[in-house]
Amino acid sequence: MKRVFFLMALTLAVFLAASPASAESWVHSFFADTQYPLKVVYLEGPLPGPTIMVQGGIQGDESAGFITAQLLTQAKVTRGNLLILPRANVPSINLHKRQINVDMNRRFDRDYNRFYEDRVARVIRYLLAQSNAFIHLHEGSGFYHPTYIDNLRNPMRYGQSIIVDTLVYDKIDLAHTVNSVLDELNRSIGASDYQFKLFNTRTFDKATDYPEMRKSLTCYALAEVGIPAMAVEVSKDIRQIDWKVRQQLAATVMLLNRLGVSVTPPDFTDADVRAYARKDVRVRVNGRLMEGNSAISLTPGATLSVEKESSGPQAFSPELALFASDRPGVNLIKARRMALEPFTELELRSDGKQVAKTRVRWTGKMPAGSADDKPVFVCWLNGNPTFVRDGQVLRTVVGDQLIMEGIWGSDRQEVVNLKGFVAIPWANNGQDLGWEIILDPGNFLERYAVASDRTGAVRYRVVRETPGAETAEFYVDIEPRRVHALRLACNSGQSLLIPWTSGGSYRLPVGEYVLEAAWSNGPGDKLVATAGNSPLEVGKPFKVEYGEPVRLTVRQATTFGDLGTMTFLAGGLALGDPAPGSRTTHLE
Repeated sequence: MKRVFFLMALTLAVFLAASPASAESWVHSFFADTQYPLKVVYLEGPLPGPTIMVQGGIQGDESAGFITAQLLTQAKVTRGNLLILPRANVPSINLHKRQINVDMNRRFDRDYNRFYEDRVARVIRYLLAQSNAFIHLHEGSGFYHPTYIDNLRNPMRYGQSIIVDTLVYDKIDLAHTVNSVLDELNRSIGASDYQFKLFNTRTFDKATDYPEMRKSLTCYALAEVGIPAMAVEVSKDIRQIDWKVRQQLAATVMLLNRLGVSVTPPDFTDADVRAYARKDVRVRVNGRLMEGNSAISLTPGATLSVEKESSGPQAFSPELALFASDRPGVNLIKARRMALEPFTELELRSDGKQVAKTRVRWTGKMPAGSADDKPVFVCWLNGNPTFVRDGQVLRTVVGDQLIMEGIWGSDRQEVVNLKGFVAIPWANNGQDLGWEIILDPGNFLERYAVASDRTGAVRYRVVRETPGAETAEFYVDIEPRRVHALRLACNSGQSLLIPWTSGGSYRLPVGEYVLEAAWSNGPGDKLVATAGNSPLEVGKPFKVEYGEPVRLTVRQATTFGDLGTMTFLAGGLALGDPAPGSRTTHLE
């Protein structure tokens, strides 16, 4: 079938803060429609100064770090700028686990491309390149002590410390900055175990006891970006979460002040911190409010509709997740589900804490299979229901999102395996149903690729491996995503259609422009753009001025993979706006 392209809106994964801390604050969400959204909060002070990045939640069982980072988004900045990532690893927070596939804080020694953690790490490196310093918020076990005292107090415990990779790096004196903060911070902490200590991991020494730190984010920021970087660790063995958050926030504000950013922290109560995750959190499933131990009735084959009625206190903005008992870790708030197989419970979590659990009652029968008895695979492609018959080819583009749901009309516990993709690395049982699969041959196992009759496409087999069931399979063709043209709107309201040339340049009249759309061989909402060092927000203009070229980069929305960059220069006349074409479906 001939592929016809059409001009699709380039919908960036962006939302603006409903009640910003100041007129200079804004929020951007990378990977917004995936299982691993990454929210970034920008706070700009009225007085010039450096930009400092603060991050929490890279490991999901370290609650103090992401609570502290989230509270910092409510601070008032009077000098300099803050770039805050409150929750870097949302799937691990949802499950309250250190990691899902791999430890994200050990993925910064090179550009990996295997798991969702690697895609998030790619954005984090991009954001670090815009920063003048970096503060990482953690929660470690025990109490760091430079010599061994007992099992909780020794050099291999990280709690109650400010960690640096070295005391001095080039001209960056980390020891002086941290010791100055410790002198001030510890004055108000009576118990010696609870006082913070300087923890130098000596990351760059051959004989270091912490060689794994060479893969960490602070090491990358210091050695590769060349900016001051440190981690503030509170202890998991201190039970008072409110006390830990206050101390971590105080340490962060002190570090910020010494690094050139002036911040007034927000007001909050200890009770607010202790109760925030369970306060004002409500969702509806197929119109019914989840609460207590109630039950919900579902019909086999029904599609679940999940709506957030209340997302909790804005100051804390907890991440909500709804899990079915047969697919723990698949957040139904972020993924579609057609109930082809029964499950017993739905569980609502807020920042990893259970808020409600609902029993599921099944009524009625599953709709019958196809009339010719040929198996039909049920999938979601980019959120749209897709039915694929045995032997068919599903046409897709790199970065598309695929969820395989099951076999229509089946009464079995189906096993469906996308050959080359591993859903659970630590338990590879061949079952890929339910998982969000980002289609990217770069992170599939190459030996499972089969020949495709389409030039440039990579093909993989999807095989029914259900015990006792007839064999069936279909194919997924993954084509490279190609950008063909951009449509810009100038400040007079006229639209300009510009041919896309990766690595090329284009001259525009001096003025402000808004990126309206992109001409591509795939859905527009799977593209994001950056202008210079900033995400290009919907409706937010960028300027083209003499002597100041603008580098506009288009990327995959689901992987942040680079699709190319064009440079816009001042001068010359822009082209007109020809009529758009059209593009048809994926199946053949």
